[in-house]
Amino acid sequence: MSLEDTMETDVRYLKLAISLGYRSLGQTWPNPPVGCVLVKRNRIVGTGYTGLKGRPHAETNALKEAGKLANGATAFVTLEPCSHYGQTPPCAWELIKANVKRVVCPLEDPNPRVSGNGFKLLKEHGIIVDKVPFLIKEARELAEGFLKVMHEKRPFIALKLALSLNSKIATGSNESNWITGENARTLVHFFRSRYDAVMVGTNTAMIDNPELNLRGQFKYLPQPKKIILDRNLSLPNTHNFAKSTGSENLIIVHDEKNKPKALQKWGKNGIQTLGVLSNKNEGINLKDLLTRLANLGLTRVLVEGGGNLSTSLLHHNLVDLLILFTAGIIIEEKGINGFTPKILSNVSLLKSPRFKLDKTFKVGEDVAHFWRPLNP
Repeated sequence: MSLEDTMETDVRYLKLAISLGYRSLGQTWPNPPVGCVLVKRNRIVGTGYTGLKGRPHAETNALKEAGKLANGATAFVTLEPCSHYGQTPPCAWELIKANVKRVVCPLEDPNPRVSGNGFKLLKEHGIIVDKVPFLIKEARELAEGFLKVMHEKRPFIALKLALSLNSKIATGSNESNWITGENARTLVHFFRSRYDAVMVGTNTAMIDNPELNLRGQFKYLPQPKKIILDRNLSLPNTHNFAKSTGSENLIIVHDEKNKPKALQKWGKNGIQTLGVLSNKNEGINLKDLLTRLANLGLTRVLVEGGGNLSTSLLHHNLVDLLILFTAGIIIEEKGINGFTPKILSNVSLLKSPRFKLDKTFKVGEDVAHFWRPLNP
């Protein structure tokens, strides 16, 4: 087989491994979603992806499916096999024990407990390791939540907003149900299923009274955590977000000085409360919040508003993916802006935040735009 044929084959099976990894996206935290394909004599003998809550690992699932056929096979993996003992044996050792011949992987694991040691261990036991230079971008996007925690000690943040043609998220009387159509709302439930948690600010929780859960065709998937920012603990415990799923899925974020009050109001119901730094002028310290969420194991958070929270996240350069749904409707001049004007206060065009368009497509009568920071 020529080098070109080998590369073409490697790309094909790695693409399959990446697509397998997406099957567990949003369900593996604090571990990364990983895909693995075992191939022998150009025939797939085993496939696997990371299990619920991060275990079993993708390699373990693929080896189990392959059984004895793993002997002499090539493993295509989206992230470097782990080399340390945790709740399960290292995947690198499992590949060695199965007598895998070759491992093809585009991405080194930045976890200090791994960080090249998985590749090194495989090589020491005679396994060919090809850290290939292709599909790195695709592998990184699959694991971007885990990578964000490893590199920046905070979760990957996606901000989703539904906007009118004149960039409003609600009327002057806070009417926002529904700016977008049914197809777009269904797609949002799909997005929620791919994130560890969904987060909203106090005003959105109070006015919209959202459930923040998975419904319709997605209701049987694992529910994401619901994070409600309520610095002064002003929200009632009768709202939909407190009733739509089990109490173990809800996190109330408050000023850390209100811990006794939070425990009295929410803790008695088994709901998790999270005290963070805050101040009177700027409210909750978002950087401190995201650090604490990473400490809980969360790697991917979908933020669904509102305007003040969206503006603050953008102002502090904490948005990694901006998901905008544009609906064909024009809302009154006194309607609520998706981004409050203060974000551009005294900022020159040269220093204004810039995003690059990642993808765009039509959803029913609406348009979805995905933007990523130009200089993350």
